[in-house]
Amino acid sequence: MNKKLKKVLTYLLFLAIGVVLFYQVYTSVDDKEKLWQDMQSAHWIGIVASFVMGYLAIVSRGMRWLHLLEPLGYKAKSWHSIHAVAFAYFANTFVPRSGELARCAALNQTDDIPVDELFGTVVSERIVDFVMLSIFMGVAVISNLDAFLQMSESFQIGKGGFPWPLAIAGVSALVLFLLLRKTIARTAFGQKVIGFLKGVLNGLKSIRKMKNKWVFIGHTVFIWVMYFFMAYVIYKSVPATQNFTVFECLFIMVAGGLGMIIPAPGGIGSYQFAVKLGFQALGHDGDLGFAIANIIWVIQTGMIVITGGIAYIALLAVRLKKDKEQTPLAE
Repeated sequence: MNKKLKKVLTYLLFLAIGVVLFYQVYTSVDDKEKLWQDMQSAHWIGIVASFVMGYLAIVSRGMRWLHLLEPLGYKAKSWHSIHAVAFAYFANTFVPRSGELARCAALNQTDDIPVDELFGTVVSERIVDFVMLSIFMGVAVISNLDAFLQMSESFQIGKGGFPWPLAIAGVSALVLFLLLRKTIARTAFGQKVIGFLKGVLNGLKSIRKMKNKWVFIGHTVFIWVMYFFMAYVIYKSVPATQNFTVFECLFIMVAGGLGMIIPAPGGIGSYQFAVKLGFQALGHDGDLGFAIANIIWVIQTGMIVITGGIAYIALLAVRLKKDKEQTPLAE
C-alpha cells in the first residue's frame, strides 16, 4: 500500500469516526426542535465576540512564535508568522495533526528559516502549552471533582490488565537501538535524524535564551484566556446557560479539549460528544450541551476556514512574489 493511499484511508477512517459520533449524539436528542431553538438563541454579540477572540488567539500565537525564533538568530515578518499559524489551524481542520509541519513549511517558504529549527520551536510551544493545559485542567478537576469522576467513567473503554506484550516489545526495541546506535548513526538516514534532532534541541533551548521572556509568557497567558472566553461568551449569550459559573464553563472547556484527542477532522463529532458528557457530568441537560457545542464548533470552524483561507492566499502571494524577484538573479 503506497503512502498516499494509506493517508487517504486513515483520513477517511477518522472522518467516519467523527461522523458516527456526531450522528449518535444527534439521534439521541429527544426534542430536535428545542435543539435548534437553543442553537438559534445565541446573541449575535456573543457570536461575533467568540469569532474575534478565536482569531486573537491565533494572532498572539504568531507573535509569540517570533520570540522563540529570535534566540536562534532568525527574524520573520509578523504577518508571515501569524498567517502561518492560521494556515496550520486550517490544515488541521481537514487533515488532523498536519498543521505543525504545514506552518513550519509555510514560514520556511516565505522567510527561509530551516524547517528543523522551526519545528524545534513548535515543540517548545507544545511544552509550554502543556503546562497551561495542566493548570486549566487542574483547576477544572479540583472545582468539579465529582463531575470529573463521573465523566471519567463515561470515557472508560473496557477493562484489562497491564499490556505486557506492548511493554516487552517497547523494551526490546529500546535495547536493540542502544546496541546498534553507532551503526545507525553512520547511515544516511541516521545522519538525517541526528541533524533533525539537533535542530529540535536548538529550538527547545530558545526558551531559555530569549530576551523577552515576560512578553512570551504574556502571550501564552493571553492565548489561553482567549481559549476560555471564546466559549464563555457563548454561554453568557444563550439564555439557558447564562447562569453557568466560571468553573462549570472551565470544566466543559477541558471536557471538549479531551474530546479533541480523537483526531476527527476539525473535531467534528468528538467535540460535541465530549461537551455533552461534560454537561451531563455537571447535572445539566446533555441535549443543551450538544446545542452549545454545535454553536461553538460552527463559529470556530468558520473562523479557522475564513482566516486560514485568507492566510493561505497571502502566503502564496508572498511566495510567488519572492520567486519572481529571484528569477532575474538566477538568470
